[in-house]
Amino acid sequence: MSDLSLDKLLQKAENKLQDVHEIVQEKAYELIGQSYKESIFVSITEGFRSIEHQHKLYSQGRTTPGSIVTNAKGGYSYHNYGLAFDIALLDNDGKVDWTIDRRWNKAGEIGKRIGLEWGGDWTSLKDYPHFQYTFGLSLSELRSGKGPKKQAPKASSMLIKYGDRGNHVQLIQRMLIHLGYSLFGGVDGIFGSSTFKAVKAFQQALYLQVDGIVGPKTLEKLYNNFNKTMF
Repeated sequence: MSDLSLDKLLQKAENKLQDVHEIVQEKAYELIGQSYKESIFVSITEGFRSIEHQHKLYSQGRTTPGSIVTNAKGGYSYHNYGLAFDIALLDNDGKVDWTIDRRWNKAGEIGKRIGLEWGGDWTSLKDYPHFQYTFGLSLSELRSGKGPKKQAPKASSMLIKYGDRGNHVQLIQRMLIHLGYSLFGGVDGIFGSSTFKAVKAFQQALYLQVDGIVGPKTLEKLYNNFNKTMF
């Protein structure tokens, strides 16, 4: 049987989401995590798509063999700007299952709840695997060279999770290592699979919710336990 652990699904997603906007990556990871809680196994199949590849997909079923899979020409898809990703759902054996059922609708609901647009809501050509986050930008604006503004993370959320990078991640990694947790990459400032595993192990040891996300409660326990060892 395939490994359907959340850690494995996130690792696979990390490879597929290269060249996708950081905020869109975070929402993809959140979709995977929230769906996992509903026993829905989300696998990312595609993120950034070049304009040349988009042209080929548009030609399929029109000027080349195959069925029509998209109405978007090259430059007319949010994939071409790193603002979209596609998913597949896996069955309990880890095999891709394209049967459109309640799981797809639930995944779509979860995606919309975290701010994503879902292709399953489209009327002309439903695209159940497709999710996008446009920052309010139209495709014509993107084609003209306009892009998303840099957005600072919301301090009020206090959530540090898989895919995050920076000094705040380094601080968590230093505390985890000091408390005896092993991190493959050391203090690299990247919240990857090794940090994710260590956070879950810490949460389990402290009887916290085991989700691999450093929220206010986990952060407080980390600080408290770290400070105890310093004095």
